[in-house]
Amino acid sequence: MVEVKRLELLGEKTLHQTLNPKLLVYCPSMDLIALGSTDQQVLIYRLNGQRVYGAAQKVNTLRVEKINWKPNGQLLVIAWSDGSVRLIGAESTKVVHHFSTTSDDQEFSGVTCMGWSSNTIGRRVESKASKLVPDTLKKKLEDEKELPTENAVLDLPKDLALLDIEPSLPKLSVLPAGGTSDEVFSSRSSLDALFRPFDPEDNDVADVMVVGTKEGNIHLSIYDSFVVGSFKSPVIVQRRPAYLISHASHKLCSTHALLMKTTESEERIYFVPMDLRFLSASSDYLSILASRSTALENLLRYINQIQCLMLAEWKSTQDLPSRFLRNVNETLAEQENRDIVQALYHSVATGHTFPVVREWLVDELTERGHKRWDKAVVSGLENLRRLVHENMLPALDRCSVILSRLNGIAKFQGSDSPLGFSSAQITSIMDTIASLHLVSAKILLQVVDELDLFTSFSAWLRHEIDRLASDVSSQNDDGDKEALIDHGKVLLYIQTVMTNSPLAAFIGEFKPEDYEEESAHVGKGTQMFDLLTRQLEKQEQGLKYRKTLPQVDFLCKYLRTQATSIFNQIADAEKSNVLFGKASELGMAYKDVSVEMKMKTIDRNTCHGYVAFVPKDFLNQVQIVQVELLVENGISTVRSTSSSIMQLGNGYIKDLKFLDDRTILVLWEADGRCNLLGIFYSSGGGGHMTYQPHRISASRSKAIIFSNEEVIDRFL
Repeated sequence: MVEVKRLELLGEKTLHQTLNPKLLVYCPSMDLIALGSTDQQVLIYRLNGQRVYGAAQKVNTLRVEKINWKPNGQLLVIAWSDGSVRLIGAESTKVVHHFSTTSDDQEFSGVTCMGWSSNTIGRRVESKASKLVPDTLKKKLEDEKELPTENAVLDLPKDLALLDIEPSLPKLSVLPAGGTSDEVFSSRSSLDALFRPFDPEDNDVADVMVVGTKEGNIHLSIYDSFVVGSFKSPVIVQRRPAYLISHASHKLCSTHALLMKTTESEERIYFVPMDLRFLSASSDYLSILASRSTALENLLRYINQIQCLMLAEWKSTQDLPSRFLRNVNETLAEQENRDIVQALYHSVATGHTFPVVREWLVDELTERGHKRWDKAVVSGLENLRRLVHENMLPALDRCSVILSRLNGIAKFQGSDSPLGFSSAQITSIMDTIASLHLVSAKILLQVVDELDLFTSFSAWLRHEIDRLASDVSSQNDDGDKEALIDHGKVLLYIQTVMTNSPLAAFIGEFKPEDYEEESAHVGKGTQMFDLLTRQLEKQEQGLKYRKTLPQVDFLCKYLRTQATSIFNQIADAEKSNVLFGKASELGMAYKDVSVEMKMKTIDRNTCHGYVAFVPKDFLNQVQIVQVELLVENGISTVRSTSSSIMQLGNGYIKDLKFLDDRTILVLWEADGRCNLLGIFYSSGGGGHMTYQPHRISASRSKAIIFSNEEVIDRFL
């Protein structure tokens, strides 16, 4: 009797939810298992059964379509039935990225496939094999003994480009939770996951995500969330697009393999090579460009949240005092033909209080109202100061560092470089960053001044309320308290801040037409920083100035528009280097068993794509199609297509999966028992499969037939 190998049980867990067997992915680098349940929850467990994460879609009508791990295990991607894709940090369990695979004007009925893989970039495949550049500048500097070596080859321009000062910068501070704040910025772990510094060791590697939809569209992105673009289905059958059901790639090959399927009734599958020439023929700085562009996009999200929080804090300092002052202003205007600024200024300067003001202070504002006023203004201004000093200015500094790197790359590229942007465009964005930095510094100075002035004003106001509400004897005891009040600051606050704060010139809201008008004015060619400086000088002198330009909201939106233009140009440059090869029809697959695909490199210019499936109407057969691809200059050509069919007794196949470059696992049931078979599928020596020229119809192909006993003897 054949000795049956037993699999070792690594862990066991009983769950309360019913799981969807199609939504189960294992992450070997982190030893985590992600599961999708039938009630549309996504759960992450360790092998020992400990729960790490659980999430459910807030909108009950949405379904979990696909889940997958980033190759290094740092992120989990979840595709929902509305086309949204969310990336979850494995450590923080927060949504660190999200994007949509469809636009508002496109039909969408579901995600059919989601692949995530790593690729070596450009000539790095060649250099890793030949070791032409064995050492980097960093390694040389770490080992002084290596410096005199004559045969050491250094790539100085590359090493200089990879020098990064971002890790030396202080970490960005978390933003207050709740309110308008994006939750990803409200915890330390999620913020660190979002703003990981660029690792020079990753310069040779790009992470590629491929998402296919039921409509046949193929969405491509790199470096977590840098969207390259969306492509129409490369296979059209009877005027209907085929859709993606499987994706495979190899780290050393820039050509990816796509498996497309026609309508449910047809069940025909097609092999399509997808050449990502931006990996093989693009600039050596693709990693820096894409990763730093992603980091810049995240910084802009961070800055936008800061701007929203600044506006909320500014409103909190204005709303309550405005309500208090509005009531007394109306009464003063009706009875005494003056406003509250004049009345309070009179009280401070002369010690006399008008009857209307006395009544307002004693009966309406009172001690309780003063406390609310003081708390609203002080807490709002302190939060505003903190947001500018601890969040906005450090974020702008990081933007400047990233932009300076992009600017340096743009300056030293040739005229035919496929970067997608110019040095002049980066300089323009840096000018906007400088303008935002100037305005932030102005806000910080003004907030500090207003806090100082309001402290004196609040002390005087409280003293005035107590004085007017008390009897004459107690008033004599308040002389010492009044002597501590700086009346000059009180007068200055009443006159310049109380009803018309200078901060209003920088923080506020404006109409869309104002934005369009100001954008057109700035776009005429004048440098924004110079224009802003002149407008601020006019504002300080009390002259008429362009009021929209100094607004933080305007500068942030304008910065976002500029950056989006750059992102789109980079994406378009990469998108133009994505080519789809000729589709090869493979046959008809049985729909209840998954179709699996594997890529394997043979040499520098040759790779094999293997597709395994159960032919329709032949449930005891496994067919493996081998597609040989010749790749030259990043463009692939199908050299040959061959296949092999193996008939496994009188049982039937329940599932199959490629284990490695040599073995495919087949779950085979016969005589009421399930067995896990290991079949060597490689075309070289020692393989179980015999490959012949491929025929689309399985019934016309010759199968290798085994009895049940032979199956167990050979493959178990």
